[in-house]
Amino acid sequence: MFPTMRAQELKQIVHTESIRFIDCRYSLNDASYGKYVYRKGHLPNAVFLDLMEDLSGPLGEHGGRHPLPSKEAWTITLRRIGLKKEDLVIIYDDGFPFAARAWWLFKWAGHERVVVLEGGIQSGITYCGETTTDVPHYPTSDYTPDFQDHMIATLDEVKAASSGSLYDSRTEDRFNGSHEPIDSKAGHIPNALLCSYAEAITELGTLEDFHDLKEMYKDVLPVENPIFYCGSGVTACVNILALHALGKDDVRLYPGSYSDWISYPENEVHP
Repeated sequence: MFPTMRAQELKQIVHTESIRFIDCRYSLNDASYGKYVYRKGHLPNAVFLDLMEDLSGPLGEHGGRHPLPSKEAWTITLRRIGLKKEDLVIIYDDGFPFAARAWWLFKWAGHERVVVLEGGIQSGITYCGETTTDVPHYPTSDYTPDFQDHMIATLDEVKAASSGSLYDSRTEDRFNGSHEPIDSKAGHIPNALLCSYAEAITELGTLEDFHDLKEMYKDVLPVENPIFYCGSGVTACVNILALHALGKDDVRLYPGSYSDWISYPENEVHP
């Protein structure tokens, strides 16, 4: 299934089809932002999933700033929102990255019918015509995930990655270590090449067109099982989603990403 959808495509969906909207707006500068704007107004029937509480696991010594939730915890979340195998899951945020993280998690759980709404909530408002403050409550389901662990690259696999098979999704200044606003060490993982996620999306929160994406990823497309990371396993999902849009689905995520890498004192970083 193509990993994104635009507002005009929503209008073509048969209204009797089982659709589940997921609102995962978030701000790295204000952890309360997502819940606040959700309460102020969201797309009708949308449930809210929080980056820290639902789309990440507990913080620890290792695992990075946004560790993956455990399989058990993610299963509980999917059942709590009443997910069914036949549901078409449509995810949105204010732009793209947090929705892409949620998309990856649904794919990891083996749910194929999942897309990111390009253009975020504003695009959704174009389709729905309004927002609501009503919070939907769905009956708990017995959803049984089929976890796709081949989508994950382990720390040892990252250490063994050769040049040309490991890609850093952050901005160029963070990659080369000239500006590091978050992590305690500046630089990048040895053998990594820069492939900034921001180049894959427009200012309107949509994917760049097919030909631009193909040009952007021309060096990645021939690589078998490439690994992507970012600061904490969120924005790298944009690159992974964009590559899926090009038909390349053997891309792996290093979930802990750079913040996990530097949690091991023995791991080197390169400027």
